Amino acid sequence: MLSNRLTKLNHSPSAIIEGFVKCKENPYSRDNTKGYLNFGIAENHLMNDKLLPKINYPLKLDNHHIQYNDLHGLKEVRQTIKNFLENFLALKELNSENIVIQTGLSAVCESMSFAFFDKGDRILIPTPYYTGFNHDFTKRFECEFEQVHLHPDSNFAHNIKAFEETYLQSPHKDKIKAVLITHPHNPTGEVLLEEFMNDIISFCKKNHLALISDEIYALSNHQGQKHISLYQKAKEAGVDAHFLYGLAKDFSLAGLKVGIYYHEDQKMAQAMQSLSYFHPVSTHTQLLVQNILADTHFLKEYIPLNQKRLKEIPLVLETQLPMYKFIPTDAGLFMLLDLSEQCKDFAQEKQLYEKFLNYIKINMTPGEELGLKVPGFFRVCFARPKEEILEFIVRMKLFYENELS
Repeated sequence: MLSNRLTKLNHSPSAIIEGFVKCKENPYSRDNTKGYLNFGIAENHLMNDKLLPKINYPLKLDNHHIQYNDLHGLKEVRQTIKNFLENFLALKELNSENIVIQTGLSAVCESMSFAFFDKGDRILIPTPYYTGFNHDFTKRFECEFEQVHLHPDSNFAHNIKAFEETYLQSPHKDKIKAVLITHPHNPTGEVLLEEFMNDIISFCKKNHLALISDEIYALSNHQGQKHISLYQKAKEAGVDAHFLYGLAKDFSLAGLKVGIYYHEDQKMAQAMQSLSYFHPVSTHTQLLVQNILADTHFLKEYIPLNQKRLKEIPLVLETQLPMYKFIPTDAGLFMLLDLSEQCKDFAQEKQLYEKFLNYIKINMTPGEELGLKVPGFFRVCFARPKEEILEFIVRMKLFYENELS
């Protein structure tokens, strides 16, 4: 017997889930060269050689580590996270008591949906956006998104005019409670300009909206530029600001499931702490994280090397696949492939997606899943092992010759 809630949750799985399942069932490898290439999931496979020795280093657990602890994170680990965020993400004067650790950023987002929004409340979010936010915020506790459509002519660059127009024209204006910004952006890889950051902060302040700043790709800037925290700027401006981070992207540790939340206000932090009862991270995992984030010498070597490796792959793809148009990316693990000339509508986009998936066995995320209103864009998550990049290039050339030329 299944509940109505679960039936509703599982209704019409997304293309991302469809592609993920196929790739898991028959993944590409050196021993299975006809398997699926998963370029639809934002995982970083480029730094395993540096991370595995670090996380395999023996840990010493004390008596208190194997008993119940603060469910929102060990005190010493929260202190390490505070130091890391201040030293590497440009946050200032954090209170470690307000740091909340949960099982991944998805858990953090769903906890926020429960704690800060009622059914029918809405969040302004620019498109394209990470489609997992739909699952995290809307599926169980039924907060809704008010989509702000960025324009393909500017490569979907953020601009305040789009937010202002969407807000003013929304029939649900009284239900809009917050703005959700990912910086650097997923899926375009845009590093937000300070001018836009100042504009969106002023917009939130003027309209009494909270600002949720997801900075999970903060250290994945391809140019090695120092991260400017949108959260920090918003906090200093007096905006109700929520900070999100995690270890899945910059640190390639998606399987460890570590998400971080921070709010300067103790009441807000305590609300999230109470929900950590449902999403606690094991003490062993927390100590692994502490071992990484407390090692300044390791971080100063790891971060620039990760950025260098991330920068190299888009250049290889653009050079080896000149027949395709890729939108330039400045950060993150992905870029957009522009096939809009081949798609007059989303039915054609879906057909193209299915050909990629079933004909050449490449999983990429179609733009409709990312909230786009213009068909023909696909998110390509390129932080894959070298042999998969080379195979991707071979298959994409074959696809162009047989389907697009």
